[in-house]
Amino acid sequence: MRGWAQSITAALLVVLVATLATVTANGDGTTADSVSLVQTTQDPSRTADAKASRPNVVFVLTDDMRDDDLDRMPITRRLLADEGMEFTDAISPHPLCCPARAQLATGQYAQNNGVQHNRGVHGGFQALDPTHEASSWFRDAGYRTGFVGKFLNGYGPRDVRPAGWTRWDALTRGVYDYVDFSMTGDGDPQRYTDSYITSVIEKHTNDDVRDFAATGDPFVVYAWHLAPHYRISPEGGRGLPPAAPQDEGMFRDDRPASFDDPAFNEDDVTDQPAYLRHLSPVSPAEVSAENTARLEALQSVDRAVGSLVETLDEQGVLDDTYIVFSSDNGYSLGEHRFVGKDVLTDEALQVPLLVRGPGIAPGSTSDLPVTLVDLPATFAALTGVSPAWQVDGTSLLPTLRGQDQDFRDTTLIQTGRTLGDGWSHRGVRTSRYLYGTDGTDGFLYDLLLDPDEMVNRIDDPDYAEVQTALELRRSELVTCAGWTCNQVFGPVPDPSSPTP
Repeated sequence: MRGWAQSITAALLVVLVATLATVTANGDGTTADSVSLVQTTQDPSRTADAKASRPNVVFVLTDDMRDDDLDRMPITRRLLADEGMEFTDAISPHPLCCPARAQLATGQYAQNNGVQHNRGVHGGFQALDPTHEASSWFRDAGYRTGFVGKFLNGYGPRDVRPAGWTRWDALTRGVYDYVDFSMTGDGDPQRYTDSYITSVIEKHTNDDVRDFAATGDPFVVYAWHLAPHYRISPEGGRGLPPAAPQDEGMFRDDRPASFDDPAFNEDDVTDQPAYLRHLSPVSPAEVSAENTARLEALQSVDRAVGSLVETLDEQGVLDDTYIVFSSDNGYSLGEHRFVGKDVLTDEALQVPLLVRGPGIAPGSTSDLPVTLVDLPATFAALTGVSPAWQVDGTSLLPTLRGQDQDFRDTTLIQTGRTLGDGWSHRGVRTSRYLYGTDGTDGFLYDLLLDPDEMVNRIDDPDYAEVQTALELRRSELVTCAGWTCNQVFGPVPDPSSPTP
């Protein structure tokens, strides 16, 4: 009996000491457990708030995906759009792979991060300072960080590992081949010759999530997919993106959305900027074939989003994780007779953007004119991390929480080139106008009267005052940095006598 009493006393002492130690560790005399057991009058949401104070972020990026391609990704729509927020006016303000990804890596426009094109002295991975890469913000704040997939164009097996990644598994060879490629393997390089790229990225992403979740530390994971970018063989040939075997033929009879756009194979392009002015009409059959291949290639990404959500749920961290989905740029499929990107038209600029996570109302939408440059600032705000340098974007956190948010009324848009100073057309986008110039060749579209960008008003005298106002904004924004990229300029003058 005496031994039993001593055992009970010892057990009670252990519990008391553990409780006191836990209370002391929190600094304010409370913990989630002690509050729920002792002070039942406390806010019952305190436990959830404390747990979510260091949320995770998983960023899924596609390559060259059109905004309307999302309509053919039912899993992504159901798990992210229906359970989170869709930004219906999101753009890639520098719509080309490498500059777009550099913006996501730094939170800065090309005039500040140095990456203006995919190649040349002003382009590719070589133009990026690998120590100036946002993953270091999260690493330095105690986050585990993992990157899987396609990084910046030109990144190869001998290139330095960017600072800040706990795990680094980037594509290095055969980046656009889909079935014959190499990855860094976090220091253990691997070549894959009989695997499908999306499935490999999916698996490695889920492995990172499981391993990081098991540590109990918060994490940031980037899964940057290749699909639906066109395929480039090891010999340099360009072809349609191959589908995973189970998706072949799935969209054979799908009608491209671009066919219903009045700008498809535009009859008269003589007033358009130089990069559109001399194009011949595209082949509808070829466009249809490319549309089918792209949508089929995206189905494996759609399933990867589903398995990602399932993995987060299995690890018990889904409710503490923000999942962000977007594309590095849009893609034209015959609008204005053009197929591709790196032009300042709506089809190349517009990208999907979905965000699901704590505090975001399911099924909500926002028409805020956001850009990819805003995402690093948003990730920092979501995680409570301070950027280590001046960023050019604006955090979307207030909007994600359902609050009103003051926002810029004019957005910088631009393209680069491999020669000269590295710049091509640079301009601005407002709620009504799209304007840009390379100094000699330009465009001005009135999106209110001409949402399909069929009439270039650059030489229209009725739009002289409009052009003057937009040029003033352009000249200021092409050198902007930090807050100066996010100004509210006020109304643009109306045209003197607009005609449809």
